[in-house]
Amino acid sequence: MIRIVSLNLCNLGADADPARLAAFGTLIAGTLASPAILAVQELKALAPPGSNGAVCGGASFTALSEAITAAGGPAYAWREVPPLADADGGQQGFNIRVGLLFDPARVRLREHGTAGPLDATGLRRRADGIGLTLSPGRIAPALPAFSGCAERHWLPSRKALIAEFEVLGAPLFVLVCHLKSMRAASRRAEDYAKKQRHAQAEAIHEFCAHLLRAAPAARLLVLGDMNDATGSKTLDILKGELLVNLMEALPRGERYTYRHSRRPVLLDHALASPALAPLVRAWVPHVHSDAAGPAASDHDPVVIDLAVPAGYAAT
Repeated sequence: MIRIVSLNLCNLGADADPARLAAFGTLIAGTLASPAILAVQELKALAPPGSNGAVCGGASFTALSEAITAAGGPAYAWREVPPLADADGGQQGFNIRVGLLFDPARVRLREHGTAGPLDATGLRRRADGIGLTLSPGRIAPALPAFSGCAERHWLPSRKALIAEFEVLGAPLFVLVCHLKSMRAASRRAEDYAKKQRHAQAEAIHEFCAHLLRAAPAARLLVLGDMNDATGSKTLDILKGELLVNLMEALPRGERYTYRHSRRPVLLDHALASPALAPLVRAWVPHVHSDAAGPAASDHDPVVIDLAVPAGYAAT
């Protein structure tokens, strides 16, 4: 079994309380059994911008990785495309972003090029099939749905990240996103945010559709905090006629990852391509939403288990 986990870290940075970092380390290495790939959202960075204006999250990724190792987990490598300063939404100055941690002893990241904050990845045909032009790379970062649009009252938001891995001898595309927040100061602002999420979901779905038209048997996972529930227009657009929302297979009583005014809601999702869906199972350990006291995050992890084919032997 290969385990992949998506987790909103709730503004976790290198400056976090050591006890909170340790709690994440114990969660990931212990409860979640050290997943091979960890797709994270809301990792913050307080470092000054580099020469290109981007804010690197290296210190925060390192702090999290070290906490996992201290709890008995593997030495994770990590990758991101650092955002430009204050250009990806979230709390002012936090520069939150999505990113990937992975265990190089179990999976291999197929790296292509070096992406900057405004560089969009695409598809390229290679000798062994379809791959990404940039891996990891961002999906349409300059699109108004992500960069913001004053005319539509859209604010800058997190950019979706995709990377190409080799898992169990086959390519696996992992796309992690954190769509526009539901939080708004008024009903009108809430409507603007909802329309921005719809546009983000459409852009991500279009990229997935492009990939699956070029490679119908591609194994693709779309993970993250979608800030909307199953059955919403956002998830309907994201899913379309191509993807399978793995959360829909959960018993109704288990379909939640967050509590809004104490009411359980499902904001975090895992979607799979048709070729991958039969091979994976998603489930949610309610370690945060059902916690009796303070928790490391306000979101539960989403766990995806990929079955190892019978007779498979790693080379």
